[in-house]
Amino acid sequence: MLSGAIVASVLAFSTGLSIGFLLVAAGGGTLILSIIVLRYLFGLTHAELFGTAAVLTFVLAVALFLVRREERRVAIRPALWFTGPGLFTMMVTKLMPHDLTTRVRLALIGLLLVTNTLLSLILSKFLVRTRRIHHKRLAMMGGGVGLLAGYFGGNGAFLALPSMLMSGLPQNVAVSSSTLTIASFAFTSAIPNMVRASIDWRVLIPFLLGSILGLLITRMLFPSRNPSSRIRWITTVIVLAAGLFLLQQNWFGLYTPSLALYDGIKGGLRNEFTN
Repeated sequence: MLSGAIVASVLAFSTGLSIGFLLVAAGGGTLILSIIVLRYLFGLTHAELFGTAAVLTFVLAVALFLVRREERRVAIRPALWFTGPGLFTMMVTKLMPHDLTTRVRLALIGLLLVTNTLLSLILSKFLVRTRRIHHKRLAMMGGGVGLLAGYFGGNGAFLALPSMLMSGLPQNVAVSSSTLTIASFAFTSAIPNMVRASIDWRVLIPFLLGSILGLLITRMLFPSRNPSSRIRWITTVIVLAAGLFLLQQNWFGLYTPSLALYDGIKGGLRNEFTN
């Protein structure tokens, strides 16, 4: 049993190193990959899975935010315009009764990953660059993302990047500023899980240590410049593949409710027109 715990800790630490590298290479959006690692590599269940992921996302998003802050690439005011309404709608949504199974949540997170990656790619290439930042649009977008975060927890905040791009923020600023939103949403999700003790600390602690070390090592390798575009493209492909993997593994979770809804509507219409 002791050897198994040591192997799990080493595995968590090693995986964390990779996540730390991806954080610097592609920004906070890669934090959502931790869901896949925690679920399919360490086998965490529903309660521990999302609780552990929320704490992990919060700590690493704060670390990345501080790194970006040192580089003076974070726009605090636009980030607050986005995050404030988002937190409000997130808390309102959490008060509404909803109980999604692990399969459904993972399938929706996979869909979120694919959507977020494609939107970010399209918007960064084709959106007209402007110096004007639309604060009202930021607030509205933040509120919409907060509604999703009420169901997904901190994972819904990963749509912050394309939303900020659509609100006029330059890509490098949006990538950095979105980490504040991700950290805030993840912290809000982590608090109830910490109270309920729904966190696997044996996996979380070595994972965090490895991630922070990976982040620091990568910053040493790239002290005055960003990783190359080739690394960014490789990271984008990894994130997109991760989203497709989650969809493939959990599509049945989305398919079953949809099929039940279809059968219910079909049965109701048949009863209506035959009686």
